Amino acid sequence: MMWVFPGNASHIGRRNQQQDAYALSDFSDHRFVDHAGYLAIVADGIGGMLHGAEASHIATSAFLASYQAKSVLHEVDEALDDALRAASQAVIEDAERRDARRNMGSTLVAALIYEQHLYWRAVGDSHVYLCRDGRLSQLNADQNFGRTLQLWVEEGLISQNMAEYHPDRQSLQNYLGLGELQDVERNRRPLPLQNGDVILLCSDGVYGTLSDTEIAHCLMQEKEPMAAAALLCAQVLAKQHPHQDNLTAVVLACY
Repeated sequence: MMWVFPGNASHIGRRNQQQDAYALSDFSDHRFVDHAGYLAIVADGIGGMLHGAEASHIATSAFLASYQAKSVLHEVDEALDDALRAASQAVIEDAERRDARRNMGSTLVAALIYEQHLYWRAVGDSHVYLCRDGRLSQLNADQNFGRTLQLWVEEGLISQNMAEYHPDRQSLQNYLGLGELQDVERNRRPLPLQNGDVILLCSDGVYGTLSDTEIAHCLMQEKEPMAAAALLCAQVLAKQHPHQDNLTAVVLACY
């Protein structure tokens, strides 16, 4: 039997509006946990578009509501896929109501721990990490123009230096609200977890400021997940970046 304990922290950074959002299932609802597990979600509204804050909150709310409607007979993988489609459709429909179609969107990363295994889904460039024995591993790949640039490097079309310094490297190529989901980052097989493992979901305001080593240090220094999430945010803010993005961290500790 594995117990999972959540922690979370968020900050507006140096921005005028908080466009990050997060949601958690009820970890104390043991009947739900038995057939559906522990769910955590982080979304980051796209700042260069309209209504970023609304998009991220709609995405997290729709995803959580859809997954919480899971029946005992519904497989968790299918329920996660259904929830992601529901989140995307909710953002699209709200954008249409606001006459902001193709100009409203959000990233989303979701992690589910069920029967000592990790399932995850990701669209955009928010991250999900596994920290095990002090080693941090990013589980999803960023869905931005940087992936295309790297392919061009491998094909000999451009140099590595050109790819790393391309001005559009961080431009998202996939996000909720763009249209029908075509390219979803996910694990094809459930990842077995061990006691002591820590799962981190975060927006780019965290990993864009802290190195992997700094993130792992925060997760290992504070064993209590709320304290670990708070430390991550404190370390980001301590950098005092003049254009610090919104930052959100959700930590899941497994025991």
